[in-house]
Amino acid sequence: MIERLRKKFFDIRPGEWPLALGLSTYFFLVIAIFWVLKPIKRGLVISYFGDHPLHVAGWVLSGAQAEQVGKVLNMLVAFAVVGLFTWLVRRYARHYLIVIFCGVFGALFLVFGSVINQIEGLGQAGVWSFYVTGDIWTTVMVATFWAFANDLNTGDQAERLYGIVGLGGVVGGFVGAFVVSGLVEQMGRSTLVLACLVPTALIAVLAVWIHRRECRANPEVPCAPKEDAVLDPEEENAFLEGGKLVLNSKYLLGIAAVLGIYEMVSNIVDFQLAMIVEEQIADTSDRSAFFGRVGQATSLVSIGVQLLLTSFVMKRYSVKVALLFLPLAILGGTVGFVLLPTLTFVGFMSVSDNALNYSINQSAKEALYTPTTQDEKYKAKSFIDMFVQRAAKVASVVLNLGLTALVVTDARWLSLAVGILLVAWIFVIRFLGRQYETRKEADEPAFAGA
Repeated sequence: MIERLRKKFFDIRPGEWPLALGLSTYFFLVIAIFWVLKPIKRGLVISYFGDHPLHVAGWVLSGAQAEQVGKVLNMLVAFAVVGLFTWLVRRYARHYLIVIFCGVFGALFLVFGSVINQIEGLGQAGVWSFYVTGDIWTTVMVATFWAFANDLNTGDQAERLYGIVGLGGVVGGFVGAFVVSGLVEQMGRSTLVLACLVPTALIAVLAVWIHRRECRANPEVPCAPKEDAVLDPEEENAFLEGGKLVLNSKYLLGIAAVLGIYEMVSNIVDFQLAMIVEEQIADTSDRSAFFGRVGQATSLVSIGVQLLLTSFVMKRYSVKVALLFLPLAILGGTVGFVLLPTLTFVGFMSVSDNALNYSINQSAKEALYTPTTQDEKYKAKSFIDMFVQRAAKVASVVLNLGLTALVVTDARWLSLAVGILLVAWIFVIRFLGRQYETRKEADEPAFAGA
């Protein structure tokens, strides 16, 4: 029985355990650092701009509203960073890049950790710099990690090893959030940011060790980047071709709509959380601790749902049923929040949103691409994940700021927008469910594995 369970969850062969545990630990550290930084940077931005309101086009923005501006800033910086990352990753060995990135972020953590307790002295530029650094850490280090991991694994290995690797990330999220929620009030933000230097250094050491070990053990591992690593002209046009594929397919438009609506709902819920935190929690460290507790609960629920519910629902019922879990959970939380606008209910909405999205919703969304062609799987999916996702987030930022600047003063009223989007979301899921079953029954070549 134990052997069957092992193969079901972690089918790892004896010689693969060092690689599996090494990559899992690496991913654990990356996500743990992110969840240390995220609550701190959110608490910092809300507190700073709560005391020093941000002025935009004649509007005076609160701390929660200022964070919405920060999300747009994050996306703009991310576009530039992704471009630079793509250029670097094609020309330099992955483990070299990891060491360099760790050195850069280590220097940033040292600087920010030294001054972060003096919020007044940071000024707007300092606060925004730290806020963006937290997001860029995720953008760069997660992308580098998966590029590194994919270089070291064959397709067969990935199917067997990435389960434990992904679990390392989920556990890392729990540990990082736990550290902030439990220690930020006692140790302070400065100490926790400086403490990130240790796992950052461990990541660099792990990357070099894993790379050298796999190079010695497996001759198929690319120990250096290809000298002729240049962008294929076809890859340059893949983004535009993906957009055309989406526009010409009702099914792909449905997938894009599901992702876009989710991003809008998620950001509105997150904005409501920030508004209530700013209103009901005064101290910056207390705010960071609360965000940490929300992250901690998110990780725990995500682990439970992924292990106990996702596979059962997907196999026993359908993709459509799996996709309905998230909007229905948010709907329940929204109703509760409207009736009783407390930290408990808005926290429940946030936990439901993130935990179910990271687990059952993510698996169901990826399953929607199985009955599609190869071009749809890669080109259309890239367009949806990159452009639609970001466009929807920007749209929700504009909606949040517009409503709160012109009409809404109570976070509960934003639930009207959430309700409208949830109705649209459920209708699109019903349409997608029918389309998915039709495509699946038609046994298209892509679905059959051709």
